[in-house]
Amino acid sequence: MPGLSLYKMTRPPSEMAEVDVDITPVMNVFIILIPFLVSMAVFAQVAIIDFSVPSDAGQSSAQSSGKPKLKLAVLLTESFLGVVEGENLLDSLPLLDNGQYAFDSLRHVLAQRRPESEFPDEIVVAVRDGIAFKHAVRAMDVSRESGFAKIGISGAAPDQSIGK
Repeated sequence: MPGLSLYKMTRPPSEMAEVDVDITPVMNVFIILIPFLVSMAVFAQVAIIDFSVPSDAGQSSAQSSGKPKLKLAVLLTESFLGVVEGENLLDSLPLLDNGQYAFDSLRHVLAQRRPESEFPDEIVVAVRDGIAFKHAVRAMDVSRESGFAKIGISGAAPDQSIGK
């Protein structure tokens, strides 16, 4: 078996021909892939809603009586939108004919009530069980458009005396 040597079958480095590397297919993939990824980045935006949970103590508590001062609140129920201060229903906005909430009317009511409030920058959105989250977010947006900077969110008990 004299002809089975591995070294005799390969060419020495001096005789090797230079090979051109064709990177055209890889470049074509990148030309297509990069604009695609950049266009998809536009659809991957994150929306942040700034809200807080109402506190019992702090700035809203009265110094002299020890009772907390009541803030203006938007009450979302199955049958109406209400503007509430404590247990007093100030305004009631029934559902529209198509079954939607009257958010345009709410904007006007909140704009009128805001200067009369003890806390003109704070409002609480109270939502009853069974109300879709998109309605609570819309109420928060309307409150922000009406000039309220600090918006809290709370649950509203179904057995309250308001809007049974």
